[in-house]
Amino acid sequence: MNPLRIVSVCRSLPTPADPSAGIFVLNRLAAMSKAAEMRVVQPVPHLPFGRPLPSWARAPRHRLGELEIEHAPMLYIPGVLKSFDGSWLARSIGPLIERMHAARPIDLIDAHFGFPDGAGCVSVGRRLGIPVFITLRGFEQERSRDFFIGPQLRTAMRAAAGCVAVSETLRDLALRSGVEPQAVQVIHNAIDAATFSPADALGARQRLGLPAGSKLIVSVGHLIDRKRHHVLVEAFAAVRREFPDATLAVIGGRSAEPRYASQLEAQIRAQGLQSSVRLVGNLAQPEVVDWLRAADVFALLSAREGCCNAVLEALAVGVPVVATPAGDNAVFVQRGRNGEIVPVDDAPATTRALSAVLKRTDWDRAAISSKLGVQVGNWGVVAERVLAFFRQRLAGIARAPAQDIAPRTSGAQGG
Repeated sequence: MNPLRIVSVCRSLPTPADPSAGIFVLNRLAAMSKAAEMRVVQPVPHLPFGRPLPSWARAPRHRLGELEIEHAPMLYIPGVLKSFDGSWLARSIGPLIERMHAARPIDLIDAHFGFPDGAGCVSVGRRLGIPVFITLRGFEQERSRDFFIGPQLRTAMRAAAGCVAVSETLRDLALRSGVEPQAVQVIHNAIDAATFSPADALGARQRLGLPAGSKLIVSVGHLIDRKRHHVLVEAFAAVRREFPDATLAVIGGRSAEPRYASQLEAQIRAQGLQSSVRLVGNLAQPEVVDWLRAADVFALLSAREGCCNAVLEALAVGVPVVATPAGDNAVFVQRGRNGEIVPVDDAPATTRALSAVLKRTDWDRAAISSKLGVQVGNWGVVAERVLAFFRQRLAGIARAPAQDIAPRTSGAQGG
């Protein structure tokens, strides 16, 4: 069986400016490259005379581990005309993919995120006669409610050869959008078990300069509104009444929504928590692991997620988790076994959950970690499942009469 020839397209991948961006996408692509011929294209948003290309993107390509990432400058106007992003992305990647296809025929285009990546790739794939697969990763929930973007997203999902959903909630969205059940498959993200695994908490605290006996709550997520860090800070203020020496550490970048980060800092000052809440900033994965190993509990109160890697990574380290049911969090977090699920935007419930977890002294970190490993597997397993789904769908398309597959492609739009 010949390896599939795949071009993967994703705007969100690690860059020198943001080394943590899209790391879960990169991990899947790297694992897939072991069994498939992979080309990776990264559209890079820019606005002439307003938002120039970053210096790293002015070269034709850069390398991430064993993968070579090819750059495709993409016209982008921040904050306005978002419904045109699919068309602009198609214009960005189209010539490059066309040259690749002419030099060596491509079996499929692998698009990450439904809009604009998926919509733009469907437009290119339809023009070049290349099947397109879309991975739904979470943003599609809110994009689907947009008056202008929603129809484009739904059209792209229906026109794709198949959709990979990283959660059951995203599969449900695809089905509600008219995607045939056999054309969508849930494949959760994995974790890098070589990096995220249980280890000595005391040693981690020593490396971080943290006291051995105090309670530590850790959260990992960019400082953006949908992560609801302000709700966690509110709950933590109440937790401090019971655990006066407790510390909250929030790990995540602030560049995406600088106004939200400023509001969060103001809230921390207003509640007198400057000495007990640490906004740590963006960290590389080895540093994140130390914070997770040092933690007594991990907390993330997102309003919306796809398959939340931060939750999976905390569980892989063996830390009990307090999280909302966003995405498939409730699939992985079970009350009393490895943490607690709390409603979105419910600070009192979060306070109670955090206190309950902190009071317990019998959490079995090895058991929490091993159960998660059985549930999701590693990135190699994920890659095998994705490639098997691709082959299954491609085989079905090859067997289908032309009149059966024409309706699925004739309505595709690029934006």
